[in-house]
Amino acid sequence: MKLTIPFEKMHGLGNDFVIISEEAVPGDISKEQLAVIIADRKLGIGCDQFITYEKYDGFIKMSIYNHDGSIAKACGNASRCLSRLIFEQTGKQDIILDVQGRKVTCRYHNSAQIKVNMGAVSFKEKWMPNKDQLWSLAQKYMIEPKEMMCVDVANPHLVIFTKLSDQDQKIIGRNFQNLDLFPTGINVNFAKIEDNRIYLKVWERGAGFTYACGSGAVATFAAAHQLGFTDSEAEVMFKLGSLKMFKDKECINMTGPASSILHGEYIYG
Repeated sequence: MKLTIPFEKMHGLGNDFVIISEEAVPGDISKEQLAVIIADRKLGIGCDQFITYEKYDGFIKMSIYNHDGSIAKACGNASRCLSRLIFEQTGKQDIILDVQGRKVTCRYHNSAQIKVNMGAVSFKEKWMPNKDQLWSLAQKYMIEPKEMMCVDVANPHLVIFTKLSDQDQKIIGRNFQNLDLFPTGINVNFAKIEDNRIYLKVWERGAGFTYACGSGAVATFAAAHQLGFTDSEAEVMFKLGSLKMFKDKECINMTGPASSILHGEYIYG
């Protein structure tokens, strides 16, 4: 029996998502498998990540699935997109998202200015390799060790400031994402800084290079600020636009756009 599932397709600076209400997905359907099917750009709708949400009193539960069906614990661009969708449905400007138990506060000003407080980042987590392991990895791939840093933004990121060719970035992103050194996989950020602007490309585990990555922007800004490369405010530049970053005490805030692409019904079965 065929089932029709209503969906929204949105993007944040080209990082695109298919968003579906939990209520529209029967309980006997695996969301991990549904994510793989829907994310396929030839056989499905096509997206970088598949998002489901469920409304509760006072907050919205958001689940993020990568292109390969794996679960992500943070996505800044998806947070802005879902915030816009909830605003359009309810008129609420202040929205709290619950992502894998982590509360993310959002403020909708307009479609071009949606602020997300991504909380504090961490530079010391159990998943992070020790200094010797990281230096050994850097030397193997001819990366300057002092220009590479691990950052936890609820999901794991490796930030690299060394200048590398597009081909080297692709090889490193593909090879690093599933290294045994990173037991849950790693998102790899390639950054260049000019005049307090961070020019960024991100290889997302399970998705490859995307047009933009909100959590990658947070991780890279946090690393750049920690190393003294930027002030407490900076702009992260992607191919289709930019995100404004601001550090308030320990929390990092991101402001940027969210765009609607289409809505429709996906035919399942």
